[in-house]
Amino acid sequence: MQIEVYSTFNSVKDLSGKTAIVIDVLRATSVITTALSNGAERVIPVSSVDEALNLSRKFEGQVLLGGEREAVKIPGFDLGNSPLEYKNELVAGKTVIITTSNGTRAIKASESAEHVLIGCFLNASAVVEKALRFALSSETSCVALVCAGTLGEFSLDDAACAGLIVDSLVRNMERVNEIPELSDLAFACHELYLGHRSDLKTFISHAGHYKRLLDLGFEKDIDYCLQRDVLDCVPVYQKGCIQSAISEVLK
Repeated sequence: MQIEVYSTFNSVKDLSGKTAIVIDVLRATSVITTALSNGAERVIPVSSVDEALNLSRKFEGQVLLGGEREAVKIPGFDLGNSPLEYKNELVAGKTVIITTSNGTRAIKASESAEHVLIGCFLNASAVVEKALRFALSSETSCVALVCAGTLGEFSLDDAACAGLIVDSLVRNMERVNEIPELSDLAFACHELYLGHRSDLKTFISHAGHYKRLLDLGFEKDIDYCLQRDVLDCVPVYQKGCIQSAISEVLK
């Protein structure tokens, strides 16, 4: 089985037949996973603020607007891009329409994949389990990790998470006698993760986006997003909408 990594949303090629895992640790995929874990009915990712506003008018009452530009909540929106805002009492039963600078663009860039999953540190083991099921039943037998990056540039936080997911994929594949074939970037992210897994927060603190969030007062968001395997929700993107599939991993 092949494992690929794309460093940014704008580096994605045709993913036809592949299983994609979209990663935007700080913070879009962490937000989406949290919102669905806390009872949101669906999350709809869109590319622009205008698209979000126009789409919200088609819903009656049970819709929330969430997202950011330059890491700051969009004026007039209900929620920003902090996963800590997406509490059960706010999102349960609701449709969340979200637009972000990087994560939602990465999701849209992955639409050609046979399956599109949403991954982060919070659900890493669960998303690996689901991705393997999809990939092993596919003719292509390839998992493509799509890192959102930051404004089209490589981001350490996404690469570290990709490395963790590659590590988990490799270990699980070996258990079922599958031989992993890593792309150059998948190999590099794996080695990066192995070298820094004992203190990922210190390593990720060198990321420019980490520093930006810290300057804006979002340290609690960072600490939350760097937790590993605390959620069993696997968000699945299909036909423009993200809904939850529950993994067996944490049960």
